[in-house]
Amino acid sequence: MTVVAERLRARVPAPSEAARDQVFVASGQIAAGVGNMLFSLVVARLLAPGAFAQLASFLALYLVLSMPGSAISAAIALHPSWAGRARPLLLRGGATLGLALAVAAPWLGPAMRLPIAMVVVLGLSCPALGTLALERGRLYAWNRRAQLVGSFLVEPAVRLLLGLFLTLTIGAAGGALAVAIGGYGALEIARRHWLPRHLGKATSDAGGAGAVEPTLRPSLGRTARWAALSFLALVVVQNQDLLIANRVLSPGQAGLFAVLSTLGGLAAFATMTVPLVLLPRSGNGRGGVLPAIWLTILIGAAAVGITAVMPGPLVAALFGSRYEAAGSVLVPYMAAMSLLGIVRVLVAHRCAIGAGRSSLVLILCAIATQAALILAFGHDARSVAFSTVGAVTGLTAGLTTAEVARLTAFGSRLARLRTTLRQPAIVVVAVATTLGVVERFIIPRGLWLDEATSVFEARLPFGGMIDTLRTADVHPPLYFSMLWVTIRVIGSGPLAVRIPSIVAGSLVIPMMYVLGREAYDRRTGTLAALAGSVAPIMVWYSQEARMYALLMLFGVIALWAQLRILRGGGRGLWVIYALSSAALVWTQYFGAFQVVVQQFAFLYVIYTRHRRGRPVRELVMAWAITALVIAVLVAPLLPFAYQQFMVNQTAGKGFGGPQNVGTATALHGNQLGVYAALANLIWAVWGYQPNPVMTLLGALWPLGMLGALVLLGRRHRPVTTFLVLCVVGPGLALFGLGLVKRDLFDIRYLSTVVPIAFVLIARLLSAAPRKTMAVGVSAGVLVCSLLVGLVDQQYNGANPRTYDFNGALATIEAQARPGDVVYYDPIDLRQVVEYYGPHLVLKPLTAGPGQPVQGRVSFVVASRSLMNGASNEVALSSFLDTLRAQGRLIQHRKLPNVETWEFR
Repeated sequence: MTVVAERLRARVPAPSEAARDQVFVASGQIAAGVGNMLFSLVVARLLAPGAFAQLASFLALYLVLSMPGSAISAAIALHPSWAGRARPLLLRGGATLGLALAVAAPWLGPAMRLPIAMVVVLGLSCPALGTLALERGRLYAWNRRAQLVGSFLVEPAVRLLLGLFLTLTIGAAGGALAVAIGGYGALEIARRHWLPRHLGKATSDAGGAGAVEPTLRPSLGRTARWAALSFLALVVVQNQDLLIANRVLSPGQAGLFAVLSTLGGLAAFATMTVPLVLLPRSGNGRGGVLPAIWLTILIGAAAVGITAVMPGPLVAALFGSRYEAAGSVLVPYMAAMSLLGIVRVLVAHRCAIGAGRSSLVLILCAIATQAALILAFGHDARSVAFSTVGAVTGLTAGLTTAEVARLTAFGSRLARLRTTLRQPAIVVVAVATTLGVVERFIIPRGLWLDEATSVFEARLPFGGMIDTLRTADVHPPLYFSMLWVTIRVIGSGPLAVRIPSIVAGSLVIPMMYVLGREAYDRRTGTLAALAGSVAPIMVWYSQEARMYALLMLFGVIALWAQLRILRGGGRGLWVIYALSSAALVWTQYFGAFQVVVQQFAFLYVIYTRHRRGRPVRELVMAWAITALVIAVLVAPLLPFAYQQFMVNQTAGKGFGGPQNVGTATALHGNQLGVYAALANLIWAVWGYQPNPVMTLLGALWPLGMLGALVLLGRRHRPVTTFLVLCVVGPGLALFGLGLVKRDLFDIRYLSTVVPIAFVLIARLLSAAPRKTMAVGVSAGVLVCSLLVGLVDQQYNGANPRTYDFNGALATIEAQARPGDVVYYDPIDLRQVVEYYGPHLVLKPLTAGPGQPVQGRVSFVVASRSLMNGASNEVALSSFLDTLRAQGRLIQHRKLPNVETWEFR
């Protein structure tokens, strides 16, 4: 046995031969990929789009059934002595699976949208798949390059010679049959003379069992198991997008994505052999990972470069002009498949050196992320493709970071980080953040007027969007630019357009912990994060396709950076402070109020330090430079804002938000005063509530005053005064603007103060009670009250800010027939009714009793709370009287802040 082991070691290629081995085997794999691609190109032209999508799905299922194949090849490449015991198991298992598929074909075919004959052929191919992978694994272990390449090339040869004939005569099922026959041909080549002849009888075992391993590492069996599981999971990453797309997309879009998957699969297929050739070398400690990575990068770059020249014409030339639209996302999808080759190399190397478990965890996370993204946003081929791009990019970054951490001192820092993450406060914040993310994805309401306007503007070309913002809006362009990118990546569905707000609102939760810890202590930060995770108003604006969640995030970051700076922070914190302060103004003009308060805070600190004789020169220079940078960053926004102001002044609107929406509450009214301020304070803490609840909460204002006195009565801390000023300052400024334009004094324009207010509340609860039990009880009462407010805000139809345009238009679209007309009032509803009723005939109600009525059936959609004064109400009533005189009222529905009428 020792002699055999020495001979095996002699057979392992030297490091200088690694690149040559990789290139030879990869060349055979690429040639096989070209042959398979040629087969796909020809059948794509021979078959209809739906039939080609079926054949592509069959190929994907064939690969899915081959999942254990790459895993088995990886395991046998590391541990070839397993082959003798595994062969009969694989044959029996494959035959059993194939028989089960054939028997269940009448049920599985319709479920997978495949012909029954294809499912039967899939079953026939099963016995060969596992055994072929086993034999190829032995060839990798023994470095039998010529035989490997032969087994690769026989499959496309059979597909081209036999498959085209069968496709012409039988159709898509004939092409599937040729694929199965090609697998058996490859098995016949791979299984012959698998042992190196010069080892003679010393390595034969009358059937293959007991072949000597090309290594003596005792942990090789465990390493091979992790490699098998990791490669199995990687096949899921590569193929699950096509399987899900074929299920959830329309036939046309499924055909487009089948083209993408076919071309992208070529890049992944071309690098498939590189990690398997690497496995025996890494398992023996003989390196070869760098040549493998460079070869993978070279192949991937070549694939991306070829497709990037003319992606659309390339697709049209290969698959026909009806698939040319797939070219718009071919380059990023091809890049993702090329990255998957690098992922395989990293996984192979890490598995061979004993880091397989952590690699498998990262791959499983990528699988879950990819599936979740496709199911949530996969409404067309483009969104499915970008879901895969995001998941693969994240997986590549994760594996690269893990490998760099293993090779550098960063690994010890990660160990310290793991210790930190086990601290109770961090665990609580992590749970709170997770809860907050889940809550923000549960959105019980549809888009309303302002959100539909955001989507309408972000759907325009970028230049057109900026012009529209300049001439017809009152907001800066930062949020809309982010939404513009989001729509082009994941679409404009109701959930997709809210993703920027969901992400920003979720990030605010851990940032509240960081701010509370920096300002006070960990207990305050933990309570602040808990409150922020369930705070109704924070959840509300994290679910709205507007800029307010982003405003909260930038506000918290700017405050945290300033506190760190004043406690001795470095240059990086000044950069964070400058960028976040500028981003506040670029997100919402009223964010400038917090920027001004923070600038005065710097001046005050400089003044007090100078009076105490402390050196301030360095602080003054840093502050002056940062203030200048902020001014330079904000300066381009000034002419933009001025033009918006002039356009709105000319239109008689003034520089402000939309009409008074959702403010008809018992405390708010139409006059500015203490009760208007109290209403906004209640909204900031307990969210939007109907009138009875607002009245009840308003009666509790003395308790709030008492809490404020308790907070102020504690030992004075300058940081508390600073945070209070960051709440009161913007509030007073907006109150003053509200004297000019009433609608501006609203909590949404004060959203920067909400997280700060909860940090102050958390400080009150953590500092006022003397005992830990009292702190826990107080925090529990606060969180429970916030949860009650959250549930009532989200699901109470009497919420003055809830608008059910989705329900109203969905019912009308289900009942409307060609020729029916939908009238809407006020005219500001145009974007929201066009969003939810793109196929309806929509007309604004602008004329009153003399307006001509068209259509056999007329629908009317109106929102009284969005109307501009009594004139709108009179016009609506007159038009409804006209419809009653001409026809019959079929139905009148009242939904939250929306009414619909149907006349026949």
